[in-house]
Amino acid sequence: MARQIGYSEAEIDGLERVADSQAFDPALKTALLYAEAMTRDAHRVDERLFAEMKRHYSDSEIMEITSVVGLTNYWNRFTTALRIDLSGTNEPYDPPGPNR
Repeated sequence: MARQIGYSEAEIDGLERVADSQAFDPALKTALLYAEAMTRDAHRVDERLFAEMKRHYSDSEIMEITSVVGLTNYWNRFTTALRIDLSGTNEPYDPPGPNR
């Protein structure tokens, strides 16, 4: 889907290692790091990261980004817990793995 809406291969590859990637402009890179921190553990959104968000985004934009990330995380947890199939196959959406 990312390719269909115009993301480059470098940007798609860069999602695996956002912090080290040069594929993103500083504002987008900060938003991606913010989303990753929120997703892994919201306590990782420290003062430094939040200050960086404030450099690039207005309060309203930060609220919108936070809402989208939070709702996406909610939806992913909801569908995974209920084994809702979004893939079009009969496999669980996100089957348990060894690191889960």
